[in-house]
Amino acid sequence: MLAVLGPSVFLKVDWDEPETLYYHLAEPGPEVSAHPNNVHICTAVGQYLAFTLMALGSPGERRGNRQEERLKAMKNLKTWAEDFESTLRSIPENERSASSDYSPGHEPTTYKDVDRSPALPRKRTRRTAACQTGEGSLRKDDRQEPSDDESAPRPPDTPTPSGRNTRQGTRRSQRLALLALRPRGGGGGEQGRQYCTQKCLVGMVNGGFLDPKCPNVALHGKSCAPAARARHPVDHKEWLRLLWMQLKQSLDDGIRPLGEGGARGVLFQVTLLAHGYTFVSKGTVRAFIRDLEHEAAVYERLKPIQGVHVPVFLGAIDLRSMNKTYYYDHRVYVVHMTFLSWGGCSIDRAQRIGDMDRSLEDEAIRSLRAMHREGVIHKDVRLANMLFNPETNGVMVIDFERALLLNPPRRPLAQLVPNKRAWKSETMDGKKVTGDSSKQSRPSQSFSEDIWLAKTAFLEWNADRWTRVARAPC
Repeated sequence: MLAVLGPSVFLKVDWDEPETLYYHLAEPGPEVSAHPNNVHICTAVGQYLAFTLMALGSPGERRGNRQEERLKAMKNLKTWAEDFESTLRSIPENERSASSDYSPGHEPTTYKDVDRSPALPRKRTRRTAACQTGEGSLRKDDRQEPSDDESAPRPPDTPTPSGRNTRQGTRRSQRLALLALRPRGGGGGEQGRQYCTQKCLVGMVNGGFLDPKCPNVALHGKSCAPAARARHPVDHKEWLRLLWMQLKQSLDDGIRPLGEGGARGVLFQVTLLAHGYTFVSKGTVRAFIRDLEHEAAVYERLKPIQGVHVPVFLGAIDLRSMNKTYYYDHRVYVVHMTFLSWGGCSIDRAQRIGDMDRSLEDEAIRSLRAMHREGVIHKDVRLANMLFNPETNGVMVIDFERALLLNPPRRPLAQLVPNKRAWKSETMDGKKVTGDSSKQSRPSQSFSEDIWLAKTAFLEWNADRWTRVARAPC
């Protein structure tokens, strides 16, 4: 959209014909005078709103071009060589603005012959209304989890209109299973797949066995001989090669933006289409690649606790190696993607599902202490960086861009420490370390700071939660 004082020019690109730029000239002042019965539609605000709604599209309608369409258009279209700044500087300053008597014969565009009356919505048929009701109830289910006295909704592939609530609640395990069934966020109309389990992806990375409880296990083993279906069809190296080839072929197939992100990246749901592995990707722009590379180093240190206290690290791919960019949003051009197992849902959402077997705070501290034993200090402990995982029934810690890696502890020879308790006390848990006491107190203080931040975060969260309960109407 181009705007000056008075007239506005709205621009449009038809991606079926990207070499043509369409425009619409709007002059709100004269248009209001020419359409006295529809003044509100012809005003500048009315027209801005109308074109904005047109750009957003109808509920459920897929808007925006696909990545491959954009890349194809960029490849085939020529780049304008005109330097508009140079052109402007070449014009004398006294000729850059039009005088008051400029174009005295100009007649404003009012579209007087165009009927500006709002179109009445068509009455929907019973069949169409029923379909849209089912679709709407599905979107509502994606936003809100069932309370204790509501029956659980059906899986996303079988949407039905909401039925009458029953007094009989679902079992907690079933409600928590829905968290992995319905990934949050999303773009476009396609339904997201279920994420692979932690055990499944740990097995794939380490060359182990398939997890029979993984919702995608049938897809993993479909290309294997019956005798080999107990193992993963590919090793980790081949898995990454296939994923690289898939992204090179298309940045649309098997990848879905989740509409969520943080300071260093945005999230996607990714499926390796050849074998059905479904996981999370954290994409970032060129400026933050080093942060994600550091995070990858932290995950390597945390490999012994992956799939239990932190997500499984699956590798990373630089899209520049295939001369591609994922245009996520305005000035958010993703060129680097890190791949991880699904960590879980937010702490707040998990609390709404139902009571946990153990305290969420205790589980979070348990995961932090496990990290500390591996020589990692998080340095950014917040509820946003802790997720409840229904598979492990624990809390997973995420986002390690700011984490510190400590030097691995030097352990004595095994024969000098026959007592297992003595061996354990020498690990970096902040309780006992050999050497200079001033240097060893620093890791211990950092460990304590992580724990203190976690306790403070849960204290504030609980206080806010009880405040909301107290204010809720009876």
